[in-house]
Amino acid sequence: MKWIQRAAWALLALAVLIGSIAAVLVQRSLPTLDGALKLPGLLSGVTVQRDASDVTHIKAQSTLDAWRALGYVHAQERGWQLEFNRRVMHGALSEVLGEATLETDKLLRALGVIRAAQAQFDGLPAEAQQALQAYSDGINAFHAGGSQLLSPEFHILGVKPGIWTPVDSVGWAILMALDLGGNW
Repeated sequence: MKWIQRAAWALLALAVLIGSIAAVLVQRSLPTLDGALKLPGLLSGVTVQRDASDVTHIKAQSTLDAWRALGYVHAQERGWQLEFNRRVMHGALSEVLGEATLETDKLLRALGVIRAAQAQFDGLPAEAQQALQAYSDGINAFHAGGSQLLSPEFHILGVKPGIWTPVDSVGWAILMALDLGGNW
């Protein structure tokens, strides 16, 4: 009978330990909201503030610095969404989720979202291309910096974020148009 009590206590202790480790890892994956961070490529200082409604405000001396900071903030707060959508538009979900998403991958590749995004990007004015590049640089700087753990989805699925490109941003806009249009 005592061995049952000891086993129960051991299981409880193990559950508490696992729960504590998980809580610490989740806490370390939350964005840094206070303090100062260094973001490579900025031409001057940028301030990122969140108001009482948790709306993010970015104040920068240049438009490109604002775009770069926005990319960083998006990766910091929406990293998994960026990675998931990047894989959707590239038709690469099956690399992570297996055969269940193979038909989706085939459809997105057949639709040519990335080809269309590249064509649209190539036709954009230089200023817009530079803005999308700065945004991409911000996303990639967050992933390269390692100042915060990736969100749990990355760890659960064993995924590392891919490189975000300006064409991915255009592709995401195309995906949103497809999704919201509802008129395939």
